Amino acid sequence: MRLALLIFQRTPPISRNLHHAFFLNRVVTTTKNMSTTSSAQDVPFPPIDEGLGERLQPNEPQLVTEMADTIESTIRHRDQPGSAHRDVHAKATGILKAKFSVLENIPPQFAKGVFVPGKTYDAIVRFSNASGEAHQSDTHQDGRGFAIKILDVPGPKLLESDKDAKTQDFVMINHPFFFTNDSKAYVDVLRKSSSSNPLDKLTLPFSLGLRGTINAGILATGKITNPLQIQYFSAVPYQLGLGQERQAVKYSIQPVSAQKDPMPHEPTADYLHEAVKKTLSQGEVQFKFMVQPKVNEHMNVEDSTTAWCEKESPFQQIATITFPPQDVDSEELVKLGERLSFNPWHSLAEHKPLGAMNRARKVVYERISRVRDNMNSVPREEPK
Repeated sequence: MRLALLIFQRTPPISRNLHHAFFLNRVVTTTKNMSTTSSAQDVPFPPIDEGLGERLQPNEPQLVTEMADTIESTIRHRDQPGSAHRDVHAKATGILKAKFSVLENIPPQFAKGVFVPGKTYDAIVRFSNASGEAHQSDTHQDGRGFAIKILDVPGPKLLESDKDAKTQDFVMINHPFFFTNDSKAYVDVLRKSSSSNPLDKLTLPFSLGLRGTINAGILATGKITNPLQIQYFSAVPYQLGLGQERQAVKYSIQPVSAQKDPMPHEPTADYLHEAVKKTLSQGEVQFKFMVQPKVNEHMNVEDSTTAWCEKESPFQQIATITFPPQDVDSEELVKLGERLSFNPWHSLAEHKPLGAMNRARKVVYERISRVRDNMNSVPREEPK
């Protein structure tokens, strides 16, 4: 959930918040399990899993590198050394400590990776607005993000630069879909949205197509009253398990409480953070962590523009996320939240990200994280 709104911030509403999804792609061959090194600072392009339905798009790795180049250029022109911030989801509405507790009696097919029945982990969660504007008011229509970093997770991780890290990340947004899953179209959107030619922005819908344009309008609009009171979705699929037992799944989290706060009469620029602070001053908050398995071929792992049908495959709870009462203005947490990098490839092999948007994330997230750390002169480090 990181890379979406970056390019659209200074363009008309539908294009401004469009970039609210992910990235792109580049090509190699359609050979199964072939890994190609991207020129995006030598971040290896991930192999595809044809058995789970992954299919490489034409020129995908090259297009991913083009995306990474474009976003890096934007950050280096926008930010000064020492103050480089996230390309999207720049404003946190809450950095919180949490407990991630796997249920005792989950179905055996879901008891893989971190989902050890009865196991409880410490975790750090970042709630955010999707925009790349770090000081944008919470009153703006925008997408919302949720990222959790589960701590003390043993085992090698997929991201080569953090192979020995003891963390597992899951990232989500408040919609179950994105605006595109086509690499070439995404590159075209990036090019047009960053162009100074008004005609380029007017032709954006032609690049997106009807479904993409509708999705973009939904992703770029909407207000919420409290980040702790809405549902979030992975929107893209992930592998669960290894070998013959592996399957494709999507994730979602949903508040246990049905309470919905009213919109403040005069909301401040930070009213979402204030809502989080008030809610946690009154007691703990819990979310259900749920999994949705792929059950038929209509659930395409490469199509991130369509939500999987919940009637055919309902979400099933496998864990609980608990936020205890805490000081959400803690200087320690605020600083930690700025330093942390959330990446779905901070992951055990049992939770490998799937699909074109996730493949692009691997290269782009890692590239931009390196750029940000380099500009801010801070070491790359995952929590111990």
